[in-house]
Amino acid sequence: MKFDRTAAFLRDAARLPPEHYAMFREAVYKHFLPAIEQGAHTGHAPWPPRLRIHKLTGTHVYSLTWNFASPDGRATFQFGTTDDGEPFLMWRRIGDHSIYDRP
Repeated sequence: MKFDRTAAFLRDAARLPPEHYAMFREAVYKHFLPAIEQGAHTGHAPWPPRLRIHKLTGTHVYSLTWNFASPDGRATFQFGTTDDGEPFLMWRRIGDHSIYDRP
């Protein structure tokens, strides 16, 4: 699946300590991407419970929790399609619970 990151995601990521961003990447590569490959984004497979993926109320934006303790690690994303109809993922924000104010 193709993906991109918003300017807000890039700004947020630049503020994260490197070890926190490494934790996010590990969660994405170990759990999130395998779930995508199995069809979790289409409902054909469940999302890994450890990521607590859920749709934010009243939006088309989803939340992924990559860590529950210190640091409180969360990222938001949404799905779309490219001009040629391929599925597409946009990472929107990354940080702690405060990213939900402007997901």
